Amino acid sequence: MQGVTVTLQKGGVGKTTVAINLAERLAAAGNDVLLIDVDPQGSATDGVGFDDVYVADKYLKHVLDEQDSTSPEDLIRTVSGPNSFDLIPSNKKLQRVSHELYEAENGEAEFYRRIVAPLRATYDWVVFDSPPTIGPLSNAAVVATRQVVVPLQLSKPSADALLRTVTNQLFALNRRLSGYDPIEVLSIVPNRVKGDNEEKHVLNALENSQFESYLPPFTRATAYESSGLGPGIRERVAFRRSYREGVPLAAYDSSADMLERFATLADVVEKESRASI
Repeated sequence: MQGVTVTLQKGGVGKTTVAINLAERLAAAGNDVLLIDVDPQGSATDGVGFDDVYVADKYLKHVLDEQDSTSPEDLIRTVSGPNSFDLIPSNKKLQRVSHELYEAENGEAEFYRRIVAPLRATYDWVVFDSPPTIGPLSNAAVVATRQVVVPLQLSKPSADALLRTVTNQLFALNRRLSGYDPIEVLSIVPNRVKGDNEEKHVLNALENSQFESYLPPFTRATAYESSGLGPGIRERVAFRRSYREGVPLAAYDSSADMLERFATLADVVEKESRASI
């Protein structure tokens, strides 16, 4: 099994949209995929139609409890559609797991051992949707997969959040876990792009920075000058409508123009990914 965590230290950038549709496109490529929602807000859980289990009695806290017989398999739900994948949902009480991971001596290792490791033979890919802040849940997901996709809007606050995520989370975890494989960025994905001059300025800055090599092929500032779709994952009403319907974009509209870009992102992730976790 290979894994990736979708993460950025900022809300409102469409992180959940990227996580859901990356999982769906990985499934469309023939993979068995598990999406794990470790954001206590539960947006990914809601976005694939499982808002009812957000208030379930059993959740990840019980899987981490050595005295509880709940297994990760007990929590799994299947997201139906032309390219189905599985989900371990968030929960309204998930913040308790964050506290327990913080208090535990080896919380990240326990998270991997009890939640991820038992599923390695079942899935080709696990995709985590992480909280928009540094903390035990986000760190546990990143440490478990050791690979990240970073969505951001083309704005100065998002660019600043990218720097914070890389410096304060990824570099910090690599220093603390220096005896293990380093955590790596697979892709940086401009998302919710509208096409204004400020976005073009930020994208030009990214292309002239150390992050240029992580930008996927459909994300180039020169696309602003063409008559095509323009760069990045574009702002589309179909994303909001599919979320409202509780389905991935492909299940809502199989002809949506952004599906090709998510397929490209999935291809980049598969090609850049290293050995299994």
